Formats: sequence, structure tokens, C-alpha cells
Amino acid sequence: MPRRTPVLAGGALLLGIAFMTPLAGQMPDRIAPDPDAPVKEGFDTGRAIFWARPNFVPLRDPRFQPLRTVLRNGAVDDDTPVLVWRAGGATLAMVSSQMAYHHVAQGEMAGEPWMVTF
Repeated sequence: MPRRTPVLAGGALLLGIAFMTPLAGQMPDRIAPDPDAPVKEGFDTGRAIFWARPNFVPLRDPRFQPLRTVLRNGAVDDDTPVLVWRAGGATLAMVSSQMAYHHVAQGEMAGEPWMVTF
């Protein structure tokens, strides 16, 4: 099956994709659940994970690569779900599964600040 490259109406393809992995050692410590906290009947707190501080690290100033490059090197597939937005005159994209971990990404493109959430 031939690769399909998305085409944006009214402009050149400027779609990029960001890649970043969480830094080692940044996961917060687990804490025990509060024994006095109300718990819905049937909820097993022994199977839940409670963190001492938020464990999702916002993605700040990710580096972008041209879509053509990441498709060619196999970093993403044609059918990889992405979150797409425009900033600083460019069309940017983040892999949806990456955004499901970070939940927030922010940066600057051509002097224009941007932030996306998922």
C-alpha cells in the first residue's frame, strides 16, 4: 500500500511531529491511600496508584521534525493518530499517545507561544 501524505488546503505541507521521552527519575513517589477517605463500594484501593505529586510531566519546548522525515524513518506510520494545530504560521502535530501521557504541551513557534491539551 503506498504511503499517503496529508495535504493542507491552501498551503504547503508544514506538518511536524515532536518526540520526547520522559526523563528518568522524574516519577514521583507512591503514597498509601488515606484510610479515612471515602471509597465507593467495590473500589479496590490496593490496586490503585496514589502519587505524592502529579506524575504527568508537561511537555515543554518539544523539538519538531518534518512529517516526511518521521514517515520515512519509520518513527510513525501513515495511520498514527496525531493532534494537529497551527502556531507561528506552521502546522504542528503531536502523537496522540504521547499527549495521552503528558496531557499538556507548550512551546513557541516563530515567536508565537502555543499550548495544547489532550
